[in-house]
Amino acid sequence: MKPANPYSDEILNQAFAGELDPKMSLEKYRHVAFIFSVLQNSLAILTDLKSRKNYIYHGAISEHIGIGKRMTSEISESIWEESILNCIHPDDLKSKHEMELQLFHYIKNKPPEERLNYYLVMKVRVREKNHFYIPLELKIFYASSADSIQLALYIYSFTSANHADQNTHGTIINSSNGETFSSVDFQIKNILSKREIEILKEIARGNASKEISEKLYISKNTVDRHRQNIIEKLRVKNSTEACHAATLMGII
Repeated sequence: MKPANPYSDEILNQAFAGELDPKMSLEKYRHVAFIFSVLQNSLAILTDLKSRKNYIYHGAISEHIGIGKRMTSEISESIWEESILNCIHPDDLKSKHEMELQLFHYIKNKPPEERLNYYLVMKVRVREKNHFYIPLELKIFYASSADSIQLALYIYSFTSANHADQNTHGTIINSSNGETFSSVDFQIKNILSKREIEILKEIARGNASKEISEKLYISKNTVDRHRQNIIEKLRVKNSTEACHAATLMGII
């Protein structure tokens, strides 16, 4: 049974058009994952969202958790890597899914040439063989074509005691300049304007454009224009999907 993830459909059901930049191909990302597993003793999982395969590279951390042997690798013909997902604390698993979706939307609204600059780092509690939970650091990187996010790289590593309580809610990092965005900062400031959020809240309440225009003292055409901008910014098909995505991201 796959772990429940109500946020995954939006990522998995993309129209996977276009190809990855040859400079960062699937094979090169597989090598990057292997290097992380060796140099940091991490568990590195490279997910090919297009073919729905997982490439898994085990470091010492996998032996510690009891899900694999150090310096081994495997290919899973499934989008789900249950061995690690089943070990993550349920509350942190939910946060992981939410933050993945937020990262997905955040990167989609960046020019393709800038997307590799961003990654997510957060803390997750993972159950050891003795059934106690330990804090691990999780980093998530996405690789995309011009039209879709095609690869996801997950790096699970040990974290020091000094950092065990940090990044609980996740932080987006721009590796090109060191700029950081908390889960609250980036989702509101960089996706929708205050007026768009205001209108989206009204849409979520079931109000039509005419009702919204009367309530906010703006024209119906202005409301409709904001509706279209919201749909384009969130990369969804309609207002219903926009409300769903914005709710999951904590915008409304």
